[in-house]
Amino acid sequence: MRATSPNETIDYEYPLHERVRTYLRLEHLKQLLKPNNEVDATNYSRYFDALFAILELCERSDVRTDVQKDLDRRRAQLKVWAQHPDVNQQQVAELNERVQQAYTAIQAMTRIGSALKQDRLLSVTRQRFGMPGGTCNFDVPQLHFWLHQSQQKRSADCDRWWSEFSALFNGLELELELLRGQAPFQWVVAEGGLLQESTEPLSLLRIRVPATVPAYPVISGHKQRFSIRFLSNAPQQGKASYESDVEFEVALCP
Repeated sequence: MRATSPNETIDYEYPLHERVRTYLRLEHLKQLLKPNNEVDATNYSRYFDALFAILELCERSDVRTDVQKDLDRRRAQLKVWAQHPDVNQQQVAELNERVQQAYTAIQAMTRIGSALKQDRLLSVTRQRFGMPGGTCNFDVPQLHFWLHQSQQKRSADCDRWWSEFSALFNGLELELELLRGQAPFQWVVAEGGLLQESTEPLSLLRIRVPATVPAYPVISGHKQRFSIRFLSNAPQQGKASYESDVEFEVALCP
């Protein structure tokens, strides 16, 4: 078993706005999808699970419009920063270029995932993925056939499918990068394992807990108030609450 370093932390994030909740879910799904990795018979289930989940999230909400609006606000924010006498003009210019490129790419997009709905393989496979064991070769022979094609063919298909989302994710990940970078981490103490605060409107909570703490945080709240309660990883006598003081770091991202 790997020993825990005294300086090691476990990072948690909690969205306080619905659009940020969707952004974090999509970011998580991309990490599962691993679009740069080759897909074969050993990992196709994870790949298609993540791909179809991304497609479903994009169908449920207008993510493209949300990201576009957020990037537009960033452009306005950068114009204000550029007028500050002490700002690093080169960094602002470079960041503004990244935001502008991401904004332009998203602006040019049509309905996300529409082409994937017309893909015969994806259409048939998606119907079966909701069934336990539904991707056996007798259920989806098209998928079984595809998995026996050359890696070059499979990778070309995966690249084509991912191209439907790449501009969206470039903008989404840039927005999350800027959102996370707005607030520094500060040390706080949850007395008796509980921290409650009222704040200015927030979009995201970021938390770093020392890995040596035998408890995990359960977070609730909305954009102007939040609560962090630590629960024991190994409850004693039926008590789940961790009642010792916990010193940890938190970043409040507006």
